[in-house]
Amino acid sequence: MTDKTAYYQKDLAEKLNSIRLTRVLNVLPDLQQHLFHLIPFLIQYNQIDVSDIIDPKTPCGIHNFILSDAMISACDALSLPISEAIDSSATAFEGIYAMGSTASFGQNPQSDIDIWLIYNSNLTQDQLNLIEYKNKLITDWFAGFEFEVNFYLVHPMQFRECSAFDNCQSVGIEHSGSSQHWLLLEEFYRSHIRLAGKIVAWWPDADSQDTESDPNLLYLGDVNSLPAGEYFGASLWQLYKGLNKPHKALLKVLLLETYASEYPHTQMITQQIWQYCQQQDFSVDNDAYLLLYQRIEAYLIAQGEHNRLEIVRRCFYLKSGVTLSCVSPHSATDWRVEKINSLVKQWGWSHELVATLDNSPYWHAGQLKWFNQQLSELLLVSYKNLLKFASKQTLSERMRVEELGLLARKLHTYFSHDDHLLQPLNRLWSLSTAEKSLTIRHCLKTSRFYLYRQPYDELDQFQVDTRYQQNAFDNHAIHDADNICSLVAWSVMNGLATSETHWFQVGRNKMRADKLGYLSRKLIPIMHHVPTVSKRDLCEPWFYQKIVFIANMDGDPTTQWFGPESMLDHANATVLSLGQTKQNMLSSVAIVCLDSWGEWQCHRFNGHTALLEAISFIILGLKRSNEQVDLSIISCSAKLKQQIFNQLKTLLLRCYGLMKKADQTNTLMHSITIGDQRYRLYFNSLGMMYRKRDSMAHKKSDETYVLPRPDLADDPHSSAPSVIYQYTVMGAKQYFLHKRNQMLDVYIADEINQLEHLQYQHTNINDFVAQESHLYVFDEKKQRHPVFNMPQFFQLVRIEGELTVMPFGLSKDEMGSAF
Repeated sequence: MTDKTAYYQKDLAEKLNSIRLTRVLNVLPDLQQHLFHLIPFLIQYNQIDVSDIIDPKTPCGIHNFILSDAMISACDALSLPISEAIDSSATAFEGIYAMGSTASFGQNPQSDIDIWLIYNSNLTQDQLNLIEYKNKLITDWFAGFEFEVNFYLVHPMQFRECSAFDNCQSVGIEHSGSSQHWLLLEEFYRSHIRLAGKIVAWWPDADSQDTESDPNLLYLGDVNSLPAGEYFGASLWQLYKGLNKPHKALLKVLLLETYASEYPHTQMITQQIWQYCQQQDFSVDNDAYLLLYQRIEAYLIAQGEHNRLEIVRRCFYLKSGVTLSCVSPHSATDWRVEKINSLVKQWGWSHELVATLDNSPYWHAGQLKWFNQQLSELLLVSYKNLLKFASKQTLSERMRVEELGLLARKLHTYFSHDDHLLQPLNRLWSLSTAEKSLTIRHCLKTSRFYLYRQPYDELDQFQVDTRYQQNAFDNHAIHDADNICSLVAWSVMNGLATSETHWFQVGRNKMRADKLGYLSRKLIPIMHHVPTVSKRDLCEPWFYQKIVFIANMDGDPTTQWFGPESMLDHANATVLSLGQTKQNMLSSVAIVCLDSWGEWQCHRFNGHTALLEAISFIILGLKRSNEQVDLSIISCSAKLKQQIFNQLKTLLLRCYGLMKKADQTNTLMHSITIGDQRYRLYFNSLGMMYRKRDSMAHKKSDETYVLPRPDLADDPHSSAPSVIYQYTVMGAKQYFLHKRNQMLDVYIADEINQLEHLQYQHTNINDFVAQESHLYVFDEKKQRHPVFNMPQFFQLVRIEGELTVMPFGLSKDEMGSAF
């Protein structure tokens, strides 16, 4: 490359960079402008205390750093001292760059700022740890001004020598781990802004020789030959990001789908931006986010998918944060307003639609749920298209199988169609989902309960005979479930129900409304304080962290009890078999439970043995729980509230203790009377089952009764190691791998805990896991269940002589980190 060409390309890159810097400041309030200017300043110096003491040994200094007038003004505005100049040879960083939606059509008042710190390759791990700590302090200091800045450390060779840096940052809330690589670099190239340091050689024909001839250039790698194997991991990562920001993820997943449709002759947006630069076009048309939208638009129009396109347009508009129906203080100077106004007219949007979108901070739960459903459906359509494309390729060699499993586990929670799962409602832009009134209606024809935002008196214009009026309110229902407790729990979890919310049920009296309000208020403190989910939690079998027993929400035999309640305490009577008539005061049990994967569920049990069925259902998940399991009991009875609470708590703690003591070698028994029937509960390592006492009369000893455990398919004489039974769970496929010399033993527990034992000779564990994962993702015959319900892989290893189960692939350092 000639010096003239090199100078020309650097000049174009710097011109675009200067325009982007002007644009990002154009849409930031004055305080945030100062904070933005301070980002490279805080990385350059250590002398400044932002929120805590920064270790003076922390590496600092940026290549060719210049203290600008804007930085000095920012320091004055925030009363920060100007540090003395440091040794110019101390340059820990090649450059500091913002990337993502900053300075584009995608930047809105709630956008965060993602900063890449390209560090000197000579830094040690201890030095990087000091930098990480400093970055956290700076992030926390910015957060005090409601300015979100995320820092990412990037090795200058991270994208050029892939294998050496696979595990530099593991998958987490803000980092994609190994799930995407070149696509991440391409996003950086098309969107980055140089805040300080070297100019990035991102133009299409750049190569490593450019940096050798010019020490002020930084070359990170070539994205022109992006491998097909990366599309799957990248799409999975964007789906995961979509759990928090689905509108943003939808645009990126659709871009992946667009790129894949053009493969192998894909033209990256990076190339389009450079073509505009070469044509001296630095107008609003040369914008990374606008070009992203236009590429998706052209693809969807060619596919004839106008419904998907309409949702994409709404996502693009909402992502920009521009509000055309109401003038904001910054509208007059916002460089995007004119273009977005032109697009809206081109799309034929009505004033009412624009006003509805502009009102998104005040959307209620019904609007949020509808839009979330549209986004989820489109995300899954794109994912399936990308899955079809990726099935013809091989998974990226960089994609760690254990990270694939973690991402899939989180996605399964969100996209599952399990009616018992309480789905979280993404609030998107809405400031609050709280409702003053909530009404429940039961439909006999569908046997389901429906939830409405209106109070009952606004619904009474309709007839309440649901046998003939099933469609009267259905179009306005914001949620439905097969039981009332599920509706109340969903409302509490998603913030619709507060302590001030008034509850109603169509066709029921005030006593019923009071009961709904009582249950709601009891659930609020339980469901609003939940533990953080760690990677260890996701790669191990689930267990219960919170269990709520709800008694007598449906039906209430205590209303027929007319004796003094105090007599029960003195007589030591049982509410499960009360009085001479031996009446059971428990007619229904609902369980609201939170497992260690972060999933809330609700299950309802009715009838004479409802309590026994409920205990049998939860007991295995309780066996794996630790001592901190939160067990709550809510009695919705009109009478005997305290007695029901006390006796249920005693029984549940007794069952929990027996389940903890039971193992492979013994079965423990507990007797209980319900109504006029006596039952015996049997606990062993596989769970609990109950039998009427009379039906067991022919047994010599109840204590010797052992629950049957599943035989091993095709090999009934083989026995799995007993430690496996402590890890098997319902609803998940699990592989337990044991390497013995040249033999690999594979024990497979399916979704209903049926076991299979296979043996392989001369097979590597890593190769086996990778092959099985690939087949599970891409083989249609194995996709009997949703693809996100990935199998879990464990290794059986001996530690101090004992066979122990270890999650496959993750290091001890990664285990405890949040996901």
